[in-house]
Amino acid sequence: MRPVPSLPRRLFLLAPPVLAGCSARPTAPAADGVQQVLAARGAALVAGDLTAAGAGYDPAERSAVRVLDARAVRAGLREWAVSGLDDAAAGVAGTLRVRVEGEGRAVAGAFRAGWDGRLRTSTAGTPQPWDLGDVEARVVGGGVVLVLDLAAGEVADQVAADLPDATARVDAAWGGDWPRGTAVVVLPTAAEVTRFAGRDPSGRLDAVAVGLDADLPDGAPAGVRVVLSVERFTALSPLGRSVTLTHELVHVATRATPRAAGAVVPTWLTEGYADHVARLRRDVAATALAAPLLSADGVPQVPDDAAFRSSEPAALQLAYAAAWTLVTSAARVAGTSAVTALLRTVLAGTDLEAACRQALGRSFADVVETWRADVVSDLVGWGP
Repeated sequence: MRPVPSLPRRLFLLAPPVLAGCSARPTAPAADGVQQVLAARGAALVAGDLTAAGAGYDPAERSAVRVLDARAVRAGLREWAVSGLDDAAAGVAGTLRVRVEGEGRAVAGAFRAGWDGRLRTSTAGTPQPWDLGDVEARVVGGGVVLVLDLAAGEVADQVAADLPDATARVDAAWGGDWPRGTAVVVLPTAAEVTRFAGRDPSGRLDAVAVGLDADLPDGAPAGVRVVLSVERFTALSPLGRSVTLTHELVHVATRATPRAAGAVVPTWLTEGYADHVARLRRDVAATALAAPLLSADGVPQVPDDAAFRSSEPAALQLAYAAAWTLVTSAARVAGTSAVTALLRTVLAGTDLEAACRQALGRSFADVVETWRADVVSDLVGWGP
């Protein structure tokens, strides 16, 4: 996610809680029968058979369903399946996995539908790009760009051009063990991005990484999509757009790594690492990027997780500047590969102190002390 002016933050895609379009007195359907209907629908969608895909829905709703299904097929739908049905739910509730051509991994979301012997449409599930309008799909190296604003022009063109390089940058730092085929959804406005991501519409986002944190049937994490707005991206420089896209792809890659049960992964580490990788070898002055921190009073503090949820732009800018400089300070001593190992070790369940000693060869207190000295010196020697 990117708050004002251009500081990214990760989000989870959540489904809204309101169920609409169901019968007045829904009943819990027999899971086996519904699963057969959904499996038939998924196979028909992938085959492009719109009539068969909508056959499980109430006849009165099939025309509307067909419109959305046609958009999905034109967008290059390659996988559509629902699993994990909730037998106790009134109506149909499960986990939907969807993949379009160019995506390396299916993305998980919430599936909701009414049921009265036929499926009934619902607005409570996780939205898909084609729910918002017609989609133009551009498959490129590194993934696919799904454009919902046909006037996107310059922004969509740059995203398509930058995606291969952004993917290569992530590969160079994180490694190749992630899907490496990412869908980037281009929406017209920031308000549509926040609605699509299930966030407070008062928020102002440059880009977000979205997708339900869930495992697919093979046991590995589901994929993640990047969503951005033409409105916000137009306000960024070409370099700013490239950095933003790379930052979000880092989140796509790190979320592809299974997180151990009980692992405590501080937000400053995930966000600071994403900014570190995205800004590596870029022609931007470090002091400009860290300005909110360098101008702050008092001893620099490691931001807690709550700082990254602040509704105050200045507080967010300070948190992101602190996270980036903290991770980059550690990398200047031990190397980017070492901070990569640090994040991987924490994701695997090792506590932060032990992970620092293992990956960086020193205590977390020593890491923080060096970082504070760097900040006090105004990042002397950090270069452009």
